[in-house]
Amino acid sequence: MTVDFAAETPGETTAEASFETSGEPSTIYTVYLSAADELVEHIRAADVLNLGFRVESYLVSPDDAPDTTQTEFEFTLFSELPVRVDERD
Repeated sequence: MTVDFAAETPGETTAEASFETSGEPSTIYTVYLSAADELVEHIRAADVLNLGFRVESYLVSPDDAPDTTQTEFEFTLFSELPVRVDERD
């Protein structure tokens, strides 16, 4: 598991376009996980603490078996829950 602490909140990306940009919560840390049960623990902890989070998954090929892939996760913890913008208005 690798943990990256954020020095500051990165700018808005296209994936975050559905969230308000003013007052966007700051990133507390980002962790890279290779097991789904570890991811679930992080999600439960964020829920208990009422903090926001983002999960991204991707496929990687291990060095010792390049013909196979495994799923890994990027979990980003925010200082608070992001506010969704209702795009129907």
